[in-house]
Amino acid sequence: MASRWWQTGVAALAGLVVVGGLGVASASAKTTVVFWHAMGGPLGQTLDQLVQQFNQSQNEIEVKAMNQGNYGALQQKLLAAVAARKAPTMSQVYSNWTDELISGNQIVPIENFIKGPNGLSQAEFDDILPGFRRGNTFYGKFYTMPFNKSLYVTVYNKTLYDQKGLGEPRTWNDLLRAAQATTERQGDTVARYGFGIRPNVDTFALFFLTNGGDWLSDDLRTAQFNSVAGQQALQLLVDMVHKWKVAYILSGYLDQDFGAGKVATYTTSSPGLTYAEQAVGNKFTMAVCGLPYNKTQATPVAGTDLAIMAQADPREQEAAWAFIKWLTAAPQTARWSAETSYLPVRTSAIESPAYQEFLKTHPNDRVVVAQLKYAVSDPPIAEWNKIRGWVSDATDEALQQKKTPKQALDEAAAKSNELLAKRK
Repeated sequence: MASRWWQTGVAALAGLVVVGGLGVASASAKTTVVFWHAMGGPLGQTLDQLVQQFNQSQNEIEVKAMNQGNYGALQQKLLAAVAARKAPTMSQVYSNWTDELISGNQIVPIENFIKGPNGLSQAEFDDILPGFRRGNTFYGKFYTMPFNKSLYVTVYNKTLYDQKGLGEPRTWNDLLRAAQATTERQGDTVARYGFGIRPNVDTFALFFLTNGGDWLSDDLRTAQFNSVAGQQALQLLVDMVHKWKVAYILSGYLDQDFGAGKVATYTTSSPGLTYAEQAVGNKFTMAVCGLPYNKTQATPVAGTDLAIMAQADPREQEAAWAFIKWLTAAPQTARWSAETSYLPVRTSAIESPAYQEFLKTHPNDRVVVAQLKYAVSDPPIAEWNKIRGWVSDATDEALQQKKTPKQALDEAAAKSNELLAKRK
């Protein structure tokens, strides 16, 4: 995590967004924006600082950022608040939540504000990274604004790799060889594993997508994760654990085990790099590279977007848009990235002199930014939440050898297809 890098470099970022035009007569008549989010710990602290900066920059709007716990809690509370007609002004949302909220007419398209009097020029809109623009477009409309977006990367113990004469694990074969070389056995016990695996859909996705897989058919009606690409991906993970015995399963995060030298390589989303760096300290040199691939380079896009709720009155909606416009402008999205290892959402932020200087001294973040051209988004449909759960269950069942990869994925696909057939 960077420490106040922007205070010396932000002058190189062009054009702070000016908030105004809302017609608020005085500070006593401020428009309140209630913002629900799930950012905790250092991430929440950075967000709170940005909210405070916005509130102090003008006297027409007061943003009240309210942490709702983790993402699961946020989803439950948000859907309950919507049903009770007590929704916040704006909220973080995943794309599958967005689809569900759209079906109930519960969010206002950001596009409406972009095209309004306090909107964005075409150049400003095009400045949003293309992959994020696509991922936030539903039924031909730009509904939400990308915010805390991340990509997955590989973290490895470079000191150990150098000792073993290994290069970075660019392919599946590289990863397997490295895992075999860095696993350390002491009698019947394993002192260090070469690779760590979290038994969930996110881990499966890393290998499925890099094997050329597509989650669903083009018409979003048929699951395809049980294809040969999916079976091979899951079989590789199973074999690394049970056949070659160079990987282990951990349901929690792997950064602490990595820092303790219990595992040589693992995968994480980019915000996890902060925790890896803290766990490693000065004990050894860690390095980061793209995901190992078999057929194609790819990395899943993780993270949420910002939505303006339809239950807010028009004045509150306009105020929420003013905050979103400010928060995702180049200076703020660059600072957010440097503080959290999430990605900037604008090309101009990445290309700015200040951010480029930041990347020079933060090579791990530089690797993350370089993966943008390989980014792949989840299917943006409401049904994806349940499908994710079924794929997670299939991954865990196969890794625990309760079912074969084919059997586990076929069963998850059958349930998914039944659900998708009901999609309107």
